[in-house]
Amino acid sequence: MSNVRIAVIGAGIAGLSCARELSRTDSEVTVFERSRGLGGRLATRRTGEFAFDHGAQFLTARGRPFVEYIETAVQSESADAWRPRIVEDERQFDEPIDDWLVGTPGMSSVVRPLARGLRVRSGVRVRELLRGRKGWELDTDAGRLPGAFDAVAVAIPAPGALTLLGPHGRAFRSLTRVGMAPCWTTMAAFAAPLAAAAAHAYRYTSGSLAWAANDSSKPGRPAGPQSWVLHSSPRWAEQHLEQDAQQTARLLLQEFSHALGEALPDPVSLQAHRWRHALVEQPLGLPCLVDEEIAAGACGDWCTAPRAEAAFESGRALARSLLPAVGLSAAPVRR
Repeated sequence: MSNVRIAVIGAGIAGLSCARELSRTDSEVTVFERSRGLGGRLATRRTGEFAFDHGAQFLTARGRPFVEYIETAVQSESADAWRPRIVEDERQFDEPIDDWLVGTPGMSSVVRPLARGLRVRSGVRVRELLRGRKGWELDTDAGRLPGAFDAVAVAIPAPGALTLLGPHGRAFRSLTRVGMAPCWTTMAAFAAPLAAAAAHAYRYTSGSLAWAANDSSKPGRPAGPQSWVLHSSPRWAEQHLEQDAQQTARLLLQEFSHALGEALPDPVSLQAHRWRHALVEQPLGLPCLVDEEIAAGACGDWCTAPRAEAAFESGRALARSLLPAVGLSAAPVRR
């Protein structure tokens, strides 16, 4: 058995696809995630009887590897098709969208097949990477972890990857070229369906709102109060980035009411979440970023495109690029 140890930082779809690919080799892979759950921006927040997909709202699959993965997720009941009625600005689509997929019972469920069998340490925030004679050491909020890793894969938003990897090589300076924008999410639950809402999802090309969706219309969601998720536009989020969360939730709900043209009933639950690095506006233009000399690299949707599939492929690309740096072959090891 190989003594090669690899650390993957981030348990979103990029990090987990990277770890899954690495785990097919004769190496010991550990994933570190600062949050309690998995999925990154494929996120679901549960509060009592309410569930909100407060990050990515849906995903699509085009390339064969991701299509095959999604088929596996559907077979394991971790994903299903969502065919919502959509209004974009004032235009209503006559036919429901037929190629959108969502996790079931929440968006974060999409990554369950990827995470199966992996060693994942949740609730561990890596503050600094330290390069020593024996390899990479990880400094966390709880102190420095024992032991060293032969390679490290950073699968978090570009600004965070720059903080961790920037001090360790010129290759990572290009992370400064990546542009990411924030988003405020409002999560509102109503005791009864909204009479003013004629569609399951609304997309807006201007103004304060970018998106509104009835999460209760997605497959596998809990019955009961109707749950809505509202996303601000990037520019609005930039202008209100440090605003109080409850005030933000009320303002975006008012904007949604105005967009529907009717007053909304008081929600039975109302909260907001700020994503500082939600949307890729200027991608890197490479499948991943790697420095083989120091056996370190970074991956994410920010490498090529603002899509879950891009994150999935970026993670796989980084895994294949890191293996030669630690003397391993990409060929799977039979177990």
